[in-house]
Amino acid sequence: MSSNWAAEAAAVFAKDWRCELRTRHAVATLALFAVTTLVVASLVLGPVGNEPARAAQIVPVLVWLILLFAAASGLPRAFVHEEESRTAIALRLAGRPSAVFAGKLAHVVTLVAALEAIVAPLAVVLFDLRVADGFAFAAALGAGGLAIAAATTLLPAIVAQGRGASTLFAVIALPVLLPALALAVAASRAALVGIAGGDELTLLLLYDGAVVVAGFLLFPAIWNP
Repeated sequence: MSSNWAAEAAAVFAKDWRCELRTRHAVATLALFAVTTLVVASLVLGPVGNEPARAAQIVPVLVWLILLFAAASGLPRAFVHEEESRTAIALRLAGRPSAVFAGKLAHVVTLVAALEAIVAPLAVVLFDLRVADGFAFAAALGAGGLAIAAATTLLPAIVAQGRGASTLFAVIALPVLLPALALAVAASRAALVGIAGGDELTLLLLYDGAVVVAGFLLFPAIWNP
């Protein structure tokens, strides 16, 4: 049973990546938005890394806003595309809801991780940042990225069958992602200046767990209404 479930989730993950590599919609949209915004911001602000206090106040907010809006513009297509291309019915018949959710979540997590792998090093170079605690910074990126990925997997499934899915997603995503964004900024800021930020990171991990568990519990009802 468990091997069949894992095979179904892996098949959904592989299908989504094949579609993504064929069209490159999400990758191109996310990367172009993130890189353009970072370059423009660096030209305006300059190498703020020379002023550690100012850099810690500005750069984490900028980085996470870029990640949030890039993800919101490119990732919610996962389930909307299934409905528009009329493949949702076949997917419902081919896999269990929990396996479908796991495969979609894994796909979005890897997309967000790829985006962070572009944005974070680029921000460090462009702003001449000095990261006091690299491990804590990476942990904040990982936990915050999982929060964005989990939310942008579950919420589009809720709005995919409605009209104006993008608008609906923006409306319901803000209150869900705002706490995660605030915690991710605080944890990243603590890592940049080298102060203890364990509380923010712990709360962010608890948020991740809550959203992922909620996704597995709610998705069957959303996917098969």
